[in-house]
Order: sequence, then C-alpha cells, then structure tokens
Amino acid sequence: MAVLGINDSHDCGSSAVSSGSVISAVNEERFTKNKNEVGFPYNSIKYVAKNTEEEITDIALAWIGGNALISRVIPSWDRKRRAIWRREIPRPSRATLHLMNVPYKLIQNQRPRMLWKAFGTPISKSVTAKRLALIDGDLAHKRMHVVEHHLSHAASAYFTSGFSEALIITLDGSGDGLSGTVSTGDNGEIKRLAEFRASTSLGIMYGAATVACDMRYSEDEGKLMSLAAYSYPAEIPELWQFSVYDPKSKNFVSKIKTRNEILLAEYLKDHVLSKYDRESFAYAVQKHAELQVTTLVRQWIKETGIHNVAVAGGFFSNVLVNRAIEHMPEVEKLFVFPQMGDGGLSLGAAAYIDFSLHGKFNRKQIDDVYFGPGYTNEQIFNALKKSKNKKISYEPIKDPAGHAAELVAKKNEILLWFQGRMEYGPRALGNRSVIALPNDPENRYKLNLIIKKRPFYQPFASSMLEGEANRLLEDCVGPNRFMTSANAVRVEHRKDLVAASHIDYTTRPQMVSAKENKLYFKLISGIAKETGFGAVLNTSLNKHRRPIALDPEDAIWTLENTGATKLVIGDYLVSKKA
Repeated sequence: MAVLGINDSHDCGSSAVSSGSVISAVNEERFTKNKNEVGFPYNSIKYVAKNTEEEITDIALAWIGGNALISRVIPSWDRKRRAIWRREIPRPSRATLHLMNVPYKLIQNQRPRMLWKAFGTPISKSVTAKRLALIDGDLAHKRMHVVEHHLSHAASAYFTSGFSEALIITLDGSGDGLSGTVSTGDNGEIKRLAEFRASTSLGIMYGAATVACDMRYSEDEGKLMSLAAYSYPAEIPELWQFSVYDPKSKNFVSKIKTRNEILLAEYLKDHVLSKYDRESFAYAVQKHAELQVTTLVRQWIKETGIHNVAVAGGFFSNVLVNRAIEHMPEVEKLFVFPQMGDGGLSLGAAAYIDFSLHGKFNRKQIDDVYFGPGYTNEQIFNALKKSKNKKISYEPIKDPAGHAAELVAKKNEILLWFQGRMEYGPRALGNRSVIALPNDPENRYKLNLIIKKRPFYQPFASSMLEGEANRLLEDCVGPNRFMTSANAVRVEHRKDLVAASHIDYTTRPQMVSAKENKLYFKLISGIAKETGFGAVLNTSLNKHRRPIALDPEDAIWTLENTGATKLVIGDYLVSKKA
C-alpha cells in the first residue's frame, strides 16, 4: 500500500511513500517550465500515480490554512503574489500595501488556528477530490488526510534522516501561522516542543533583506548569501530590531511590528541599508541569521540531550547556516532534507501519514534523491530525431562516462550531462548536470556567459569522489551527498577547485560514491586520472530562471539555446556546430 502526497501551494508537487520508503517524487515546475510553479500539480500526480506499483490507499495533503487555503480555492491569489515578487507585474503602492497589511496579519498568523483548521480541512478535502477526479476517478475516492505545514517539513527531515532519535527543527517564511518549530523524533513518533510565530519570522526577515537589495523574494536569497562573502566583517546593530531568538521565551522576538515582506523590505532599505553598503549589509544579515539559528540549536540540544539534528524548511537552503550548525561542538550529526523548501512538503506529508497508518519506520538514511522520471535510449533517440536544428548531430557511444571524462579532462569541454532518473529538489546531483573542469578559473566565467547568465558573484558547486573529500576539504564532517552544506577548500587545493568555489574559498560539495550513482562516479574517476584529483564543477542542466531539465527534449533545448556545444545523453553524444 502507498500514500500519495500532494502540495498544491507554491513549488507544488507530488510524492509516493510506501512502508517507509520513497517510491517517487517530483515538482510541477519541471513539467510546466515555470520555476516554483503554483497551483494543483496535475502533471506530478499523473507521473507519481502511474509509476507507483503499490496500491494507493491514502492521499496526504500538505498545508491546512492561510495563503495555501485561499490559493487552493482561488489559485490566482498566490500566483499574483509571486508575480509581484518576481516583478512580472507592478508592485502596489506603499499606501495600498499598508491597507493590505491588516488582512495579511490575520492570514499570516492564522489566528485562531483551530478555526482555520475547522474550516480549512473539509474545504481542502472537497476541492482536492474534485481536482483529483479530473486525473483519475479512483484517486478522488481515496481516504484523504490534511497535514499541517511544519509537521510536513519535520516529517520530511526525520523520516529520511536515518536517525531513530533526533532533534527536528523547521524554519521558513511562514506556513499555517508559524515560521518554525522544534520537535523530537523517537522511533517514528514526532513530538512538538516549541513553535515560532510567523509574525517574527527569521525567514521573512532574510527574504525582506534580499528584496531590500533589489533582488526577488523567495527566489534570490541565495544571491544575498553569496554577496555576503564580498564584505569585510561588518556589524550592523540595527538588525537586532528584527527577528532575534530569545532563549527565555523560546521564541523569536522583534521590535518591528508585523508587516508583509515588501513593507518590511522597504523599512530595511530606508532605515538600515541606506546607512551601509550592500555587501556589508548582506554580510551582517547572514551572520545575524547564523547566530540566531545556532543559539536556538544550542538551547534545544541542552534541553533535550539529543545531539543528532534533522532540519527542513526553506531557510535551510542556506548552506552557510547549515555549515554553522554542522560545526557546533554540541552537534553530533546534521541531516538537511535535500528538498528542504515547500517543494518537499508532499513527501513529508506522505511519509507522516504512511507511518501513522502502517507503523513502518525506515532507520536508514536515504542514499539518493533520484526520484523523478528516467528515459530509455529509445525515447532519447526519438527525441533527437524530432530535432529540426541543422546544427545538431548525434551518434551512439559505447561508454558515456568514459567519453564524457575525455571531453572534460582533455578538451576542457563544458559538457551537458543527462542520465538516469531526475533529481528531486533544487540541486543537480549528477543526472541533470553541466560538468566542467574546476581548476580552470575561466570556466566559471564561461558558464555564466554561455549558459547561466547570472550575477558574477554567484559561485558554482562541486561534485567530488567521497574518498577525495578529506584530502580536498579542511573541514569535512561527513559524507554530504546532497550539496546541503558548505566546506572550506584546503589551501593546497584552492587552485584545483578555483572555478567550483567561492571568493571565501568555500565550496558546496556533493560527495559521490559508486553505490548511489555508478555512472557519475565513473565519470569523475575518469577525470581524476587526468587531473590528479577527483572533483568536477557541477551546476544544474538549465538556463538561469528555468527549472532543471526534465526530459530529453529539455536537454536538447538547452543545447540549442545556450553556448554549449556537447551533450552526453543516455548512450548518445550530441554535438552542435559553433
């Protein structure tokens, strides 16, 4: 028996879990090509349901009330918010924003919560059943469960961590009236110890700081984190007015009254950023965030005596925050759920209901997140035949990994690489990747110019053989398979990873073993024979602001519409005339 998970808010998607194991998981953006897609994930549900051999007996729907409930009934609600964040439509005037702030507070804080739950649960079930009926009449009649937002986040981290006992922390902008929670996990049972108000959200504060720097809310926070490295250490005392973790009240407190993210961004811009340069502001915001989170973690480890920490929620996409936690002396092991944002809610909801119904607890950490669609060589060949681009040619190859290693290591090719099942989450982990030599500093600039077209200060990540991690990195704690934390590159290897590390000599690594990705391991091993070190620059197979490639057609489109000239896809080498 299997549980089908659904998230129909932003970054919507679907998952299937059976007896504690993930069967499949995918987000709707990969099908629609609209990043962080909002709405009901019809395509994702179709894929997951079709590829689940077990009988689907139950539906787990993430998120009860607030914006999600309104968007569930009126899908255009959240789409409009996101269009404003992305600057696709004009931003409302300040006067309008102040008027909107009254209902915003009611929706954000979701008070009284029992009332939201009483109305939200039956409405959500009814609306979802009608939409499921458009896909499959049988699905519409399955037992349906609605799982609270932060419980879904907590479950996603805990049930995939491999920890029998864990301290579980969730942090994000807001969801179901909260911006975060602290829980314990004990042999499958999750017990909540604390919850944090949405009105003092550290995630919203960080997002508002991103907007204050003329970036996009809920999309460009990684850019703010990257920009922070370009400043000398800077202290901004004004930031202590915003979202500070208070150990006495066990909550986040803020001297600035509740306001929506755009108004908060305007306040930050007028009263804080105006006094400092942008880089110093980014640095101080980042350090403020790290300090609040480590203070929180330290207190709850002391109170619970639990030293294994599992985290989820969009805030934990910040690899420097994760690094700060990982290196706390109080923390024994840290697990960051790879699809940490709301895109992972469907899996968390499904995992929670699966355990609640069947009691099967998987004590093994997930090895990989290759939960999406895969394609046969026949499907790849048919896609190649459909291409009408006269500049494109293709040929079969017997050894894709060996051929790719030669192109990268000997010819310094920036290579598009498409193999196996698609990764779940925001990181390319060797199945939908762009590969390049990390020891050529020009490759970072070439990638930005010919494929990504991103700001110069955003670094690229690395993939390295698990056995090479301790040799290349000076602070390697454990095998990070999912690019969820940052590490410092050893002085003697900074030139080797210059294109795959940041200006502060940190890299966001994926540590690869043959167990979870035999083909990718072989590719990197082949490059290591030529370079003397087992690492590559790895970035996602997509253009900037476009989702990671789903199918062969996406990979071919990326080759055709960027400056790349080589694609290894399945057992084919595809070339484009310059």
